[in-house]
Amino acid sequence: MGTSGRSCAGTAWVFARNAILIGFLTVLLMELALRSLGFSRAVLYEPDSLVGWSGRPGAQGVYLDEGSAEVRISSAGVRDREHSIVKPANVWRVAVLGDSFTDALQVAEDKRFTSVIERLLARCDAGGGRRVEVLNFGVSGFGTAQEYLLLRDRVLRYAPDVVVLAFLPGNDITDNVRALDPSLASRPYVTLNGSGQIAWDRSFEGTRSFRIKSSTIYRALLSASDFSRVVQAAFFVRDMWRYNHLVAADREEKQGQLAKSGEPGLSAGVYAPPRTREWQQAWNIAERLIEEMRSLTARSATRFLLVTLSSGIQVDPDVKRSSEAAERHGVADLFYADDRLHVFATQRGIEVLSLARPLAEYTRRNKVFLHGFPDKTRRLGMNMNVLGSGHWNERGHQAAGEMIGRYLCRRPHLIAGESDATALAVR
Repeated sequence: MGTSGRSCAGTAWVFARNAILIGFLTVLLMELALRSLGFSRAVLYEPDSLVGWSGRPGAQGVYLDEGSAEVRISSAGVRDREHSIVKPANVWRVAVLGDSFTDALQVAEDKRFTSVIERLLARCDAGGGRRVEVLNFGVSGFGTAQEYLLLRDRVLRYAPDVVVLAFLPGNDITDNVRALDPSLASRPYVTLNGSGQIAWDRSFEGTRSFRIKSSTIYRALLSASDFSRVVQAAFFVRDMWRYNHLVAADREEKQGQLAKSGEPGLSAGVYAPPRTREWQQAWNIAERLIEEMRSLTARSATRFLLVTLSSGIQVDPDVKRSSEAAERHGVADLFYADDRLHVFATQRGIEVLSLARPLAEYTRRNKVFLHGFPDKTRRLGMNMNVLGSGHWNERGHQAAGEMIGRYLCRRPHLIAGESDATALAVR
């Protein structure tokens, strides 16, 4: 190699070395700056080939997008304390499946409705002398199809005595159907074949997005986020872009929809009978999945309870606001989905408890909001604190947990498959 060649190689090496050094110092300064500002945002979820995503075992941090709570993900990939898969002989177990209302990142773990249920069941001795454990298998964003797969392949291994499906009509009807799911999530979807049997659409496994998220490099970044604020900030920027793209895009239209329904992230279509073929299919699929979940539990002699949850506008303490929303949708009230699910379950011998109406009575009697959090601060990029909208606050979890707990205390040892269509009256 000539002198000019060695000179070029030396120049290139110096340039690369300086670029690496500058890059390292820049990242270090950014890391120090983010820490000094108190920035922290845990990356809680990872890709999961069975259900699309699940909690990342060991991930922990403070959730601040709505409400505020310390969050830690267990080895089972859910926000719960550790539980042995093999059930001890002296334990009576309740497993709760659900989405973000059950995951409940917005409130402290001991304030979630599942924790309220556990304390009530222990006091009323629902376990018949055995220690009560309520296992929380809620995962934010999940639909009923994902909850079915989780129940079939993972939850039943814990040998629960009771399985509770916490069903949120506002999005659990649409999350299972690709055509109606606005999130474009990497998840399994469901269709029904000609004989009404479930047919799985698992095309998400072959998408470029899911392959990237399942790669070694991406998983290494997830691990790096445990100690690097810079990596956390990169994931935050990605999430903020998605939020603005999917939720805040076409802002005027979205604000109009919010004014009509009062519920960001939920579909107002559940307040009325299905008006399109896609909506009717979505209802058929949701009901079929519920039946299949009851069948799964019946085969293992496990009791199954369907619990339907509430949306903020349904249980607004101001009756006028709920009535005005119903009028805008051209319906008498906002309980079509709750009533339909109750009738469906009762006709098929599925135990069911509907919470929306008793929660509405509770809010109007006590003049309190059960959904949402006071909008005291504007947090970076995504501020979802809207009193009366969004997820349950601590009061909402307490009220819902007490209703479910009292119901189970009244009939703690119902035989799996036996029906109890008695509506719950809360005083």
